[in-house]
Amino acid sequence: MYERYGVDVARKVITHHKIYGGMSRYEKFPYYHKSFLNIELSAEEVNQLSVDFSKIVIERILNAEEVKGALWFLKKYQKQCEFWIVSATPMKEIIEIATKRGIADFFVKIYGSPGKKPEIVKNIIYNNKLILKDSVFLGDTMSDFEAAKNNNIDFLLRSTDENENLFKTYKGIERFNDFYELDKIFNNE
Repeated sequence: MYERYGVDVARKVITHHKIYGGMSRYEKFPYYHKSFLNIELSAEEVNQLSVDFSKIVIERILNAEEVKGALWFLKKYQKQCEFWIVSATPMKEIIEIATKRGIADFFVKIYGSPGKKPEIVKNIIYNNKLILKDSVFLGDTMSDFEAAKNNNIDFLLRSTDENENLFKTYKGIERFNDFYELDKIFNNE
């Protein structure tokens, strides 16, 4: 979306996006335009950029391969665990994606922006009377890690090429690449 402003701007946007993957696009677009282009966006312009971005995201996610073992894991643990989705993706969009991917019914509830992850997690814990030591946040962004940390629950990192550099200095974070590996962690193998 930012290539038309030049390679340098596009590179800055990509770098920021990778570092702040859990940040809402409603915050990112104004930031990118102000910081990299010195342009103030109107609310209407932010909404239009979000609509354009949404079309790209939904198409790519619906056509993307499943993270290895994800559906298997949800089916295996659906009677033993309760699952929620907490995403920076807009609420309507993340629900649409989960529904079209056939996984929405595995989740107690699906949350997206404009809510903030730490507050959403806090409310999930409180409203469902969850026991902190029995709760875990599975994530792949720094905002996921912060949401878990702010709410005193364990965090397990799904390692990806995109987050490898972000978390390389963080020691003591348990990591998994796919849901078969996560299953082994759950079973202490």
